[in-house]
Amino acid sequence: LVYASGRHITAEKLAAAELHAAQEQLRQSQKMEAVGQLTGGVAHDFNNLLQVISANLQLMGKHAAGNEKIEQRLAGAQDAVRRGAKLAAQLLAFSRRQALEPKVVNVARFVLGMEDLVRRAIGEDIEIESVVSDASWNALVDPTQIENAVLNLAINARDAMKGHGRLTLTTSNVTLDAAYAKTRVDVTPGDYVRLAVSDTGCGMTSEVMAQVFEPFFSTKPVGSGTGLGLAMVYGFVKQSLGHVEVQSQLGLGTTMELYLPRTERVEDAVVQSEGGPVVGGTETILVAEDDEGVRATVVELLLELGYRVLKAKDAASALTVIESGVAIDLLFTDVVMPGTLKSLELARIARQRLPGIAVLFTSGYAQNVITYGDRLEDGVELLPKPYTREALARRLRQVLDRRALHGGVVLSSSPPAHLQAIHLPAASTDKTGALRVLLVEHNERIRSSTTELLQDLGHAVTGAGSAEDAMAMLHRTRMDVLVTDVGLPGMSGDVFAAHARAIQPELRIVFATGSALAPHVADDGMTPVLLLKPYDAAGLTAALAAAITAATTTASAAPITTAGAPT
Repeated sequence: LVYASGRHITAEKLAAAELHAAQEQLRQSQKMEAVGQLTGGVAHDFNNLLQVISANLQLMGKHAAGNEKIEQRLAGAQDAVRRGAKLAAQLLAFSRRQALEPKVVNVARFVLGMEDLVRRAIGEDIEIESVVSDASWNALVDPTQIENAVLNLAINARDAMKGHGRLTLTTSNVTLDAAYAKTRVDVTPGDYVRLAVSDTGCGMTSEVMAQVFEPFFSTKPVGSGTGLGLAMVYGFVKQSLGHVEVQSQLGLGTTMELYLPRTERVEDAVVQSEGGPVVGGTETILVAEDDEGVRATVVELLLELGYRVLKAKDAASALTVIESGVAIDLLFTDVVMPGTLKSLELARIARQRLPGIAVLFTSGYAQNVITYGDRLEDGVELLPKPYTREALARRLRQVLDRRALHGGVVLSSSPPAHLQAIHLPAASTDKTGALRVLLVEHNERIRSSTTELLQDLGHAVTGAGSAEDAMAMLHRTRMDVLVTDVGLPGMSGDVFAAHARAIQPELRIVFATGSALAPHVADDGMTPVLLLKPYDAAGLTAALAAAITAATTTASAAPITTAGAPT
């Protein structure tokens, strides 16, 4: 028999009570995990939308100079983007999908260093007391996130005390044993640094305590908060492999306890974030991004900053560019893209093929891709979405300059000799005459505009949106030149070209591409021609002339690249 409060209960009843408590903890943990999965997915798509909006607003800004009304409206729209980005970041924090950059931090010293910041956040009418251990252990945590957590807890405490009372920040070394861990879900026994934020406020009911970490739950009046502050704290601590406890009594106050896993490593030096003017560069950057809107806007931003830009719609296309031999200084790749080749593997291969290449990842959702235990792997550089032109420019320079500082191989910003654009004299283009051109392009707008350009040049054009449709046309009609996009849906452009040449051996091939890539071509005695997007009538004319000229060139010759001005 077990005696408690003057009455006895059986061991079976005690075991049943413990089981019920454990089941309730598990139910709550599973609910939080399910909500986290949902909010993380929403934040990912939301960040991509914000990136397109933000980049376009920034690009429009240069055309609005001097128009005060338009500038004000653009500024208002950008402010809304920033608020949306903050909301997405909060959702990612709760769902444990943010990419942490942990450092070894002495939590006691860190908290003491935050006193002035906390004071400014909660006002002069609340007394602040810090109780820290002289021999405080170190913890491996993201300094920015722990600062945000303390500020969120302090502001919640201020509101609970209605601007008057005492706030106590406490740090201590604790060991959570197996018995403690058994009664909690997702708690590992071991050494922890306990950081507690206590207030003398109104306290919470048990019902409120059960929901306090759920996103958008708030006891504050409408318009006084998002209900994401404590959700962010919960997500950050859990993602840091820690534990959160809340102790509260109505009328007596609340204590929020953060348990951060101890590390034996030496404390890291604090590095201040870099500022300074926004500058660009002349290096060559390969952008790998599957979202068409994001890809288009980031390319334009990079061009404005002075960089040479190559682009790819997924990791496989980016790898083709890398293996073409073109010189690349930095790979700027989205983390989550479709296809079997993942971004981290792309980066690994890129470093093998081009020693010294810098890599910068970007994402609004980096779960389990470039992280180890939900933390950025050593050496991984990440720019979260959505980002501003200034943030992009500064991070690119940081990564590129760090590569140079650490002895990275400096690659040329110009393409290798075998991919240099050729400039044919005007007279040579007259020799092509009227051609029968098969244009294969899956983008309907590009296909329509290119058809008009070719017809204006006097050529007869047959259009197709896929390799399969074009194959049927080749079986019916004799063609002189095939102009095909490389990134076709289904069968790729290079594979299709080989099939097309098998049907019509004399067919000349022009590959249209936005990536300066050199497709793999069959060894059949014909040199392919690359037409770089964006192109105009002059670029098309040069490509067709090069294709006719290349008809007598052996297949071992390098691809010929032609380029035209943007349409």
